[in-house]
Amino acid sequence: MKKSQRMLGALAAIVAVGTVGETASAATGEAMFADVPSGHWAYAAVEQLKQDGLVKGMQANRFDGNAIVTRYQMAQLVASALAHEQQASSADKKMLNKLSHEFDREIESLQNLAKRVDALEKHQKKTEDHFAVHGYFQQTVEAKNHAGGDTAKSRWWAKEFYLNAEANLPKIAGDWKIKTQFETKMGGDRFNEEHLMSGKNSTTNQIYANPYNGGHLYDELFKPNLAYLEGSLGKIQLWTRVGILQPWVQNGFVYAANLRGLMLEHWSKKYNWHAFGGVVDSGDGDLAVGAGAQYDNAAGDWKSEISQPWNDNVRAHENYYVVKTAETNWQPRLSRDGKTPLSEEDQQKILDNGGTGSDNAKGSLTDMFYANKRTKKTAYGIAYDRMYSKKFTYSLGAYRYTSAAYNREPLYIGAVSFDYKLMPKVIFRGTYAQGNQHGTNSHSRGWLADLMWNCNPWMSAERAHAFGAYIGYHYLAPDSYIRCGYGDGIEKGQKGIELGMYYNFTRNIQYTLKYGFGKSLTYNYSNDRQRDKLYSGVFCYF
Repeated sequence: MKKSQRMLGALAAIVAVGTVGETASAATGEAMFADVPSGHWAYAAVEQLKQDGLVKGMQANRFDGNAIVTRYQMAQLVASALAHEQQASSADKKMLNKLSHEFDREIESLQNLAKRVDALEKHQKKTEDHFAVHGYFQQTVEAKNHAGGDTAKSRWWAKEFYLNAEANLPKIAGDWKIKTQFETKMGGDRFNEEHLMSGKNSTTNQIYANPYNGGHLYDELFKPNLAYLEGSLGKIQLWTRVGILQPWVQNGFVYAANLRGLMLEHWSKKYNWHAFGGVVDSGDGDLAVGAGAQYDNAAGDWKSEISQPWNDNVRAHENYYVVKTAETNWQPRLSRDGKTPLSEEDQQKILDNGGTGSDNAKGSLTDMFYANKRTKKTAYGIAYDRMYSKKFTYSLGAYRYTSAAYNREPLYIGAVSFDYKLMPKVIFRGTYAQGNQHGTNSHSRGWLADLMWNCNPWMSAERAHAFGAYIGYHYLAPDSYIRCGYGDGIEKGQKGIELGMYYNFTRNIQYTLKYGFGKSLTYNYSNDRQRDKLYSGVFCYF
């Protein structure tokens, strides 16, 4: 009987909603369960059990007037009483025993139902607890206006789909999980004519995204992007991630690239600290685009200064010029002073190391993406966050970056950022970062200042009809970060004013609009340095 009591106890929550007080009309012979006749002894028995407090949470007093109930409904009442049998008197126990024999088939049916519901709930809980899938889709457009040159105006439509999956490891592993992300990227210059992004030139078959150095080719659906283990290290509560992951510290100003390595974090009420290190798992072009020799068609000769007219995110360890002399057989060659050409050996060494300001190891002065050289990049960082008061928080960070962009000489960066709450929904954010590379053509001091209303600077899509906006000045100097997470309006390698807004049409569907207007920091021709960009997108989360 004890086993039955445990099962009937589990039935209590189920049968509580099946009260006899709900309309129990007189049933016919065609009903699924036969009626209990109005003069049946069970009515009086259950009424007595009700008065003795054994039938709980159910209306048993005269069964809602003179309503006749079915045998199944009567079994629900008996099951309720059996669940409280320990409180019953000897007389009530005899009555319960008689009732259970009378309605044993119906009670067995209830028990089977309880088993099925219990198994379904366990399966659902196990699925929810051990595996989860979420992600988002975005449709965006970028409209750029770069004054001067052949690329004065451009539009780029993009569709991107990100699918995230996570699963708990067995209990013996504690709270550890495995997390992955798959992505699909499509782009083009016309809406709904986007194509899968490819890392190859269709004519030369040359690889643009460098697979040797973390480059990803987007010529397939759902390419793997992230894959890492995540969990805490025992009692010390040190949150750990290992694998291909993306550190996110100091709002992503200094570093926002994937990393093949390790990240450790500790969280408390007043302060947090984060440390990471490993190999940068991002393509060369994602981190910096090479400045190369430019040919002046009007003059019919090479421009003396190395530049990159279509991208301002150019790193520069040294300032190089292009010269042609009798010594070079009137062929273009690099020069440090604009007069004396380097030897072919020195030039090749610089090009192989990407020393003209690129993470790409180039084979010639104009070859921007030469992927047959390994340009391994490593990054290490540590950041400390402190909540000084309810209104003021700050963060300090230090980073080390090694790559071909700086001839393998480490780029050290120090950064500080803070948030100050002016009003409940208004925050002023400041960030300053400085690198140690101070070459003639370097830009090592970067900063931003944003006034944000209801956003930080990105806004959650959880609340329907929420609205947020910001305005700020961004100075994204390329030698002050490793890979900057900003760039929707004022792009990397530029300076200027950026403003934006967010609006949630409904929960998990968000629209954003951003606009930046400023100048290039790295393009050397003053009359063509003006920049402006409009960014718009719809984001759907699930």
